[in-house]
Amino acid sequence: MNYETVLAGLPDAVIAVDGALRIVFWNAAAEVLTGRSARRAQGRLVKELLPAGASLVNRLGETLATGESRSEAEGTIETADGRVVPVSLLTAPLFARDGSVEAAVAVLRDVSRIRQLEDEVRRGETLAAAGRMAVGLAHEIRNPLGAIRGAVQLLQRELGEDPRLSEYTEVLLKEVDRLNRIIEMLLDLGRPVQLRRAPLNLHQLLERVTLLHEEAARAQNVTFVRRYDPSLPPILADEDRLLQVFHNLVINALDAMTQGGRLTLATRVSMNPVYGKVDVGAGHRTMVEAQVADEGPGIPTAIRAKIFDPFFTTKDRGLGLGLALCHRILEEHQGAIRVESAEGRGTVVTCFLPIAR
Repeated sequence: MNYETVLAGLPDAVIAVDGALRIVFWNAAAEVLTGRSARRAQGRLVKELLPAGASLVNRLGETLATGESRSEAEGTIETADGRVVPVSLLTAPLFARDGSVEAAVAVLRDVSRIRQLEDEVRRGETLAAAGRMAVGLAHEIRNPLGAIRGAVQLLQRELGEDPRLSEYTEVLLKEVDRLNRIIEMLLDLGRPVQLRRAPLNLHQLLERVTLLHEEAARAQNVTFVRRYDPSLPPILADEDRLLQVFHNLVINALDAMTQGGRLTLATRVSMNPVYGKVDVGAGHRTMVEAQVADEGPGIPTAIRAKIFDPFFTTKDRGLGLGLALCHRILEEHQGAIRVESAEGRGTVVTCFLPIAR
């Protein structure tokens, strides 16, 4: 049996170095994980490919020095394009005939999907708790709100046409309605999402969303840019729910672009290795990607992991439920939502949705 062929075909990244930390083996999974080809990696020092202090470099060095295995359940590796990927890491020594350590091998496993699933479980538990709280409070809050609204309407009728006083009553009515909308959003966290799926033209839906926000965009000197794939197949989705998703995403993008700029809407058939296909219960389906990209200041690294958490917001006004609901709606579609952002260079939100068949 050719053991090198076996190692080359493993789904985990396998990297072997000699006693000088020079790379002698780099399998296909290592190419995918790091974004670096085996041809360009082999023969080079591992510290030439990875930054100083990288977990992989340190652990391989320790294994060569001590002849002992090293492991990290929560290490990281930096890819060729600068992304930091969470990995589990195990190193082991390779001995010469005389018992000396002549080389070392490292096995790395990409655990980013596991981390994402853990975050989604935690987020789901928070959503469920918020939903239970909302259901319990909704009845108690809605009754007095209904009474307040009725009393304000009666007061409005009694005050007549005085514009100064009617302005105050209009504010009261609007705020009561806003509280009712907040309660509805909270209830949405606890209710099962009932989807009415049907084949849907994603481009037509995005055009409906842009139509709603054209005036606001023009006032902020924001230009909509469309990069649609003309061959995009119909998706299988609930139109009303997806309108809610893209409405929220476009509002967030506009809020971020206080200095104007381009707000880009793009679509394509997904080639993503993780989200490009999904099992929707009737076999695997190809996914499409719909992107909303802004040219705002970007999302600070420190808060990026929290943006889908319910009640987390950086806005002066808002409950922090918009992205949490977007996440839930896309999950119910057997899709996903991912955010990429660089401070000073804007944010790209990608929604993955299954095609109709």
